Amino acid sequence: MKEEEKHLHKVLQSNGYDNAIIRASSKELPFKDHTNTVQKKGYILTPYIAGLSESIQRACRDFDIKAAFKSVRH
Repeated sequence: MKEEEKHLHKVLQSNGYDNAIIRASSKELPFKDHTNTVQKKGYILTPYIAGLSESIQRACRDFDIKAAFKSVRH
C-alpha cells in the first residue's frame, strides 16, 4: 500500500496540492467485517475542482481509496 500512497501523493502534488493538505486529508478507514462488501483502504478529502476531481476519484478507485471533495468558496 505504501507504493499506492506514494503514487497518489505524487499525482496530487503534481496537480498543485500542498503537502500539508495531502497529509492532513489522508487517513486510514476502519475495516468492517462484511464479507459481501468491498473494503476501502483509506480516503482523501480535497477541494473540488471541476474536471480534476473526477480524474482523482477514478485514480483512487483503482486503489480502493475513497475520494471525497469539499466545496471551495471564492
